[in-house]
Amino acid sequence: MRPRSVSHSPRTGSTGGPASGKARTLGFLLPCILLLAACGGNASQQQVKDRYGRIRAVVDRMDGMKDGAVRFYAPDGRITTTGRYTQDSRDGAWVTTGPEGDTLSIVTFRKGIKQGWQAYWAPGGQLLRVEQFEDGKPHGPLYRFFADGSPRQVTWYKHGVPNGTYMEWYKVEPTSIALTWGQFRNGERTGKWSWYYGNGRLKRQGTYTAGKQTGLWRSWTAQGTLEHAVDHGSE
Repeated sequence: MRPRSVSHSPRTGSTGGPASGKARTLGFLLPCILLLAACGGNASQQQVKDRYGRIRAVVDRMDGMKDGAVRFYAPDGRITTTGRYTQDSRDGAWVTTGPEGDTLSIVTFRKGIKQGWQAYWAPGGQLLRVEQFEDGKPHGPLYRFFADGSPRQVTWYKHGVPNGTYMEWYKVEPTSIALTWGQFRNGERTGKWSWYYGNGRLKRQGTYTAGKQTGLWRSWTAQGTLEHAVDHGSE
C-alpha cells in the first residue's frame, strides 16, 4: 500500500498573514479616532478688553461656552481673580488676591452656586469671615472677626436660615466689647437671650418663644442697677 502524501502548503483566508492583522487593527482604531475627533469640541480662548485696550479678562471656551480657566486683571495688568467655568457656570475655587499678592477671598462653587467653605481676608492676611454653604445657601457655621482678629459674630445656619447658637460682639470703645447671646430655631429667636455692656455687666435679658417675647424681661444700668422689668406673659 502506497502511503498518502501530506500537503504542507500554507493556508489562505482571513486568519493568515501579517497584512490581515494590520487590517484588523486599523479597522478597530479608525472608529475610535473618528469618535475622539467628533467629541473634541471647538476650543478657543477669549480676551475681554476695556475701552483703553487693556486686557481685563481671559477665559477658555468650548463650543461657544465658557469652559475652563478664567483670569481677571486689574488695569495695571496684575491678576486679581482666578477660577474655572464648566459649561458657563462657575465651578470649583475662585481666588481673589490683593495688590501685594495676598489672598483676599476663596469662594467655592458647584454648578454656579456657592458650595462648601468660603473665606475672606483683609489686606495683610487677617481672616475676616468664614462660612459654609450648601446648594447656594448658608448651612453650618458663620464666623466673623474684627480687623484685630478678635471675634465679631458666630451664627449657625440650616438651609439658609439661622438655626442654633448666635453670638455677636460690638466694639463700643477701643477696649470695650459688648455682647449679644441667644439661640435661633428655624429662623426665629428662641429661649433665653442676653445682652451685655462692654464692662461685662448684664444689660438686658429675657425669653423668646417662637420669635416672640415671653415671660419676664429685665434691663439694668451699666453699673448693675435694675432699671426696668416687664412681664410679657406666656405664649
